[in-house]
Amino acid sequence: MKTSIKNWSVATALLLALGSCKPSFLDRVNPNLPVEETYWKTESDAQAAIATIYSPIRGQMYGYYGGYTGWHTMNRADDIWFFSGEEQFSWEYANFTNTAGTAESEFGRLYTGVNRANVFLKNISRVTMDEERRKQLIGEASFMRGIYYFLLASNFGDVPLRLVPAGDDPDGSNKPASPEAAVWKQVAEDFKTAKNNLPVTRPAAEAGRATRGAAIAFLGKTYVYMKSYTEAETELKALLSAPYTYDLTDDFEDNFKETTELNKESVFELQYDGKYGSGSWGAECATCTQGFVIPNFAGPAETGAWFKWMPGASVVKDFIAEERPAGSDTRFDKRMYTSFFWKYSDYNDKIADGAWFGNQSFDKMWDNASGKRQRGEPVYPVIDGKTGRFLIKKFTNFYKNVAGANSMYDQANQNNNFRMFRFAEVLLLHAEACIKNGNLPDAIADLKRIRKRAGLNENKTWNGADALMNEVIKQNELEFFFEGHRFFDLKRTYPYAQMKQIFTDNKKQGAEYFQAKHYYLPIPESELNTNTAIQQHPLWR
Repeated sequence: MKTSIKNWSVATALLLALGSCKPSFLDRVNPNLPVEETYWKTESDAQAAIATIYSPIRGQMYGYYGGYTGWHTMNRADDIWFFSGEEQFSWEYANFTNTAGTAESEFGRLYTGVNRANVFLKNISRVTMDEERRKQLIGEASFMRGIYYFLLASNFGDVPLRLVPAGDDPDGSNKPASPEAAVWKQVAEDFKTAKNNLPVTRPAAEAGRATRGAAIAFLGKTYVYMKSYTEAETELKALLSAPYTYDLTDDFEDNFKETTELNKESVFELQYDGKYGSGSWGAECATCTQGFVIPNFAGPAETGAWFKWMPGASVVKDFIAEERPAGSDTRFDKRMYTSFFWKYSDYNDKIADGAWFGNQSFDKMWDNASGKRQRGEPVYPVIDGKTGRFLIKKFTNFYKNVAGANSMYDQANQNNNFRMFRFAEVLLLHAEACIKNGNLPDAIADLKRIRKRAGLNENKTWNGADALMNEVIKQNELEFFFEGHRFFDLKRTYPYAQMKQIFTDNKKQGAEYFQAKHYYLPIPESELNTNTAIQQHPLWR
């Protein structure tokens, strides 16, 4: 068993999903099946088990970062335009018309990950292995449980805290929700456990697995979400110097290509490799594909993709608002050339027009997109007298220039990792914490690093903390376009009335339906029907 998280054991996944059942006098142990009494023997068992804890969020269709489910809810802000006529649930989330009965809630899948971590943490003491390795695995399981509860807290707010396997919980399936503050406290505790047990670096065979730096980054982010800014600044500052060697890549594009995975900017990646299976997408079976399929959803029409989204008009407006200094090799922010496809000559840019996916011109891609665009599309800003034309480039397989390169039906197109935490986020979170703590010089230093890589004026000045915070919000928008950050950045920064006004001003789809309750997703009906002790989130009652 390799220790890469790209590999996993179906039998082990079943074991961890079942959890720990209470024995009775009728129980008998079948020695041919992996049950708790026979499974937890060797380090190989533990390594197989740890791999399955990663799976619920990285399922290629039905995982939080898969195409059909969490990706729609995490990108429901004003930087993405959803086409009508696609899956009903995606339209409801994007337009704030969702209910507790809207399909494809990630609630249950996130708890699958929690339970697998709980089963692991209960049983790891039974495994015969080196103690230092055991500590690392405890840190890794705690790290992953921290991620699952981070996603539960940030999406759903008040949720049940389950810290033992399902079969060992005295409350059984009927467990009340804990206050959101208590959930965040547990998230921080899990990341602290991970920080204290994980190694700073991994050997090549374990590349991509959780490290101490990843635990610190998530802990710092958790403190920002908790508004514990003193603790956040301390944790995030640690990642700016030795023994950590994180830095921004010279080329922003390197964060979105499979040929440049696990680079110096990568803090934590979800690993994907389509070659490990050929069966049902996103399931857990011996022949199931576990690939990254967002290119199939995001890519333009006639590139092998389903073409479900376009860039929102407001993010384009914010990208072009500040042009690069005189003498620069491009007209606009360098990140814009990775975020969008467009025809450079339309806007008197300095570089030659591009061609992609078997040398398709932008004009051809735009024309191929006309069918879905007729359902309604953003009205982009006018640049040099021409109305803008933009398509999503980020997360497509743009770097291949092969016809059909975005089709998930070819496993060669599913092998890019998802950069779940980049060093750019460390810098912007650290800047935010510094501003809140009155440490403006360090915040400015962070922002200058972000702006330098984008090719913007490094010597820009800001008048006070409010101006600096506005810059942090804008840089988050531009740096993390289509990476699922925007909604949560706005949510933790603005009260409801201001956030609704931002959506209205930016012509966000469904802005008129946005209510305070939409800061959260509702507890799904399936959970309310099976867990009689839980109540719906107060804003959704």
